[in-house]
This record gives sequence, structure tokens and C-alpha cells, in this order.
Amino acid sequence: MLNWDDPLESIQRKKKAAPAAKTYFEPVAADREAAGAVEGEKRLIGGSDLTANIAPIKYHWAWDAYIKSQRNFWLPTEIGMGEDLMALGRLNEHERHTFFTTFATLTTADALHQRNLALAVYERITAPEVGMAVIAQMHQETIHSMSYQHIIESLNFDEDEIYLLYQRVPQIRAKFEYSNARTRALQGQGGDLGEYVQGLFFYYMVFEGIWFMANFCPIFSMQRRRLMVRTGEQLQYIARDESGHVAFGRALIHALWQEHPETRLDEAAAHRLIAEAMELEQAYAEYAVRPMLGYDLDMHLRHVRYLANRRLLDMGFNPLYGEQEAECLPWWEEQIGFRKEKNFFETRVTEYQTGGALSWD
Repeated sequence: MLNWDDPLESIQRKKKAAPAAKTYFEPVAADREAAGAVEGEKRLIGGSDLTANIAPIKYHWAWDAYIKSQRNFWLPTEIGMGEDLMALGRLNEHERHTFFTTFATLTTADALHQRNLALAVYERITAPEVGMAVIAQMHQETIHSMSYQHIIESLNFDEDEIYLLYQRVPQIRAKFEYSNARTRALQGQGGDLGEYVQGLFFYYMVFEGIWFMANFCPIFSMQRRRLMVRTGEQLQYIARDESGHVAFGRALIHALWQEHPETRLDEAAAHRLIAEAMELEQAYAEYAVRPMLGYDLDMHLRHVRYLANRRLLDMGFNPLYGEQEAECLPWWEEQIGFRKEKNFFETRVTEYQTGGALSWD
């Protein structure tokens, strides 16, 4: 449940009798009945009350995601931001607008990820190893929020200008309102399971897999020109985390479709959802992305279409924009997909894993 209406101010809750506490492993009765759960059986949703044991592991893809996330630890404060403070003054008008708008959009979006994971995705899961992987994602999202705050303070940005930009820019707010509508079915435990899975599809494949990933690119392009290098470095680490989240979401949705075939999206519905999201992304990009050396609106939209096709193919659907829509940013995979090597004399060596054990294959 993404709530963009009041993301940062405290929410005054109405006083009412608190409902009986629901334990993590107590599945919704309707889910149990739909799943046909038997005593001790593990299922993603609607499993038995007696499935608190992690082993034997049934969903190895989730356990692998959890282990990788534990090796995948970093701290934003290890990256000094002084270089970017000086570079900020060298940005031209187009570069400054694009940097500020995309950074503000990413910041506000990531500030709410952990809430959505905690109150929506995690709440209905009954398989322990899958729940652990979701909790690990929540922790990574808190590090991302810390990273954005570190950048804001280091670059002397006005917090209200960053966090509340979506209230002043209709193109940003339209995306957030659409997100609210698409993820409403994730809220609570008693909703329709098919709508819940469709909400997961939007959350992981569109919100994180297309919108979020695409919005790293303008700043990555600046980074490659030695502008806003340290911000780009922070976003590289965030993008690697998010790439893992998208892979987890893909595996989760496929597994749910296997256990609950009736929840599978048909291709027409998937294409319709992607097309709606792309229309909003285009309107946003026309506002946010100004022409810069090595990057412009056309490149951004071509990359977004490439990501959309890639997510559809990942989920077993035909591409929406034709297979000829090839990747137009050859450096994109490099930014998030390979082990980061550092020049000792440029910056401190920061290992993005423990024990050198993480593989990016």
C-alpha cells in the first residue's frame, strides 16, 4: 500500500479498540481454504499454522535471495560527497533540472518502499524463508532512505523541496496516484487473491522494475561524464539492491501463479497495465528529462520501452513494443551488473559484500 498523500508527516490514528493480534504464521482462513493447506504444509499464501520452521527449505529462490542480501551490505556514509558539492555548481540549467527532479522522485518513492513491503507484501506470506527475504528487502530500503538523506544533507538541499516536489509537479503526482490505485489490493489480508497478485505484478515489475530503474539513468549518465560522481555511486549500490528485488518479485509471482493458477494475468491485461504505466512515464519524462550531453528524452523513453519489454518477457509474455526495441544504453548493465572496481587513489575501496562471496552472475 503506497500512500503518497502524506508520506512524511505523522499520521494521527483514530482511537478504536485494537483488533486481536495476528501472528506472522497465522494465515487468513480464506487463503487456507483456497490453498487446501494441510497440517505442516508450506505454501506461499494460506499455508498451515505449523510452518514456522525454516528447514526443510521449499522455496530455494527466496532463501538464495535472503542469503545474497546478507552479503550485500553497505553504508552510505562510507561515500564522501564533497566532490559532488563542488560539481553541483558546474551543472548547467538542463543538467540541474534533470538531476534535481529525478533525484527528488527517487527519494520520495524509496521513502515509502519499506512501508509497502511491511504492510502489504509481507503481511500475507506464510512461508518463513520467503518472509525472511522480504524482511531483508525492508532493511535494504531503510539503507536507501539513509543514502538519500546523506546526499540531501551533504549537498545542502532543502528537504521540503526534495520530499514534497511531487505535490507541486502534476506529472509526478499522477504516477504516485496511479501507484496508489494499483497497489490498493495489497493492503490487508482479506482481499481478493487475484487482485493481490496483480498488485505484486505492478509493484515489482512496473514500479521497481521499470519506473525506478529508468530514473537512475539520467544521473548515471552524468556520473559517466564525471559529474555528480558520488551521488551516482550511491545510486549504483541502490540499483543493485533493486535489481535483486525485481528478480525476487519475478520468482515470487511465478511461484504464486503455479500454486494458484487462477491468479495468473492474461497477456492482454499485462499489456494494458504496462501501456498505462508507460503513458504516465512519458508525461513525467517530458517534464523531468532535459537534453544533456550524452542523454536526452528520446534515449530515456527508448530505454523505458526496452525495460518494459524485458519485464514482460521475464513474466512469459510477448513484448509490447516489438523485439526490435533494443537496449540503447550499452553502459546500463555495467552500472548495476558487475563487481565495482575502484581506483585506490580516487576513493576508498568499499566492498559491496562480505567475504568477497557475492556473485553477480
